[in-house]
Amino acid sequence: MSAGAPRSWRRLAAVRPWKVGRSIRWFVFAWAVGLLLALDALHSLWPLDLSAGEWWALKTLLFAGALWWVLRQAFQPVLLLGQDLADRKPDDLRPVPNQQPAELALLTTAVNGLMQQQQASLDQQKKFLADASHQLRTPFAVLRTQLQGVMSGQLETRDTLPKMLATVDRSSALVRQLLAMAKVEQLVRRAHWTEVDLMAVARDVVLEFAPLLARKKLDFALQAIPVRLLTDPWLLGEMVRNLLSNAIHHTPKGGALGLVIRVLPSGTELLVWDNGGGMDEAVQSRLFEPFQSSSGATGVGLGLSICRQIAVSMDATVDLFNRVQQDRIVGVDAVVRWPQELSHG
Repeated sequence: MSAGAPRSWRRLAAVRPWKVGRSIRWFVFAWAVGLLLALDALHSLWPLDLSAGEWWALKTLLFAGALWWVLRQAFQPVLLLGQDLADRKPDDLRPVPNQQPAELALLTTAVNGLMQQQQASLDQQKKFLADASHQLRTPFAVLRTQLQGVMSGQLETRDTLPKMLATVDRSSALVRQLLAMAKVEQLVRRAHWTEVDLMAVARDVVLEFAPLLARKKLDFALQAIPVRLLTDPWLLGEMVRNLLSNAIHHTPKGGALGLVIRVLPSGTELLVWDNGGGMDEAVQSRLFEPFQSSSGATGVGLGLSICRQIAVSMDATVDLFNRVQQDRIVGVDAVVRWPQELSHG
């Protein structure tokens, strides 16, 4: 700009408000400063026959009107984005178009990320409901066939009744675990954690399974020390219950299993081990998914999924490992680990 131009014009050119648009805040600030400088410059070139008070009032009025227009233009993309989201149906999780001003890049990226998470959650829920529906329909269809066979005389009652009882037991176990999963989700959302003694919870769970341990003539070993965790007592008990139930289920009659609680430098560790046949490596990575089980298993496939859900809610980890001795799989170790800051003796 020419050196002979008024000083206020040179200051306006230095600000260059039309160039400052990388964020809404600086955009509004630049135009506000630029407008005030422009009014002073115009008044210097073409003085108006106004008193100081009248000039101040006129400048304030012009500034307010211009500021309203600038703010409206600056926030127009935000208003349009809000209107687009408000007009959508609840199940419309399409990504927000990226053809937005640079100022909204962070917002649109966050919104689209949330949309993707919600869509993934909905897809997972749909798959879970479809699997649960199939798991519930199948045993009832089998039970109906068995009943019809007995009533028609095609099946022997003595041979069929134990099979029917097994079908009912499996259906009952599935319903119990579905209800447990729903309760887990409810308690996780509430997240009212208290200090809970892991050893006391484990001891109570072992007492629950004492009749089953005796019936299968299992050699059970408990090694535990008092450790307090910040969690929900029911959630902790449900996780221990599912891990121990899984170990008992896969341990052959007359076999051995155990539960160990120990404190390591890295934190607290819960180990549930058995001397069953180990895991099939082909499905090992999917065993924590709903309705997944190892080859030949007769469980409903929800216990480990519940354990993973509970562990995540407590900032813990749960993993399964084949225990190998002399190049031979001799059982499975289920290990839950809590960080040191979440537990103390």
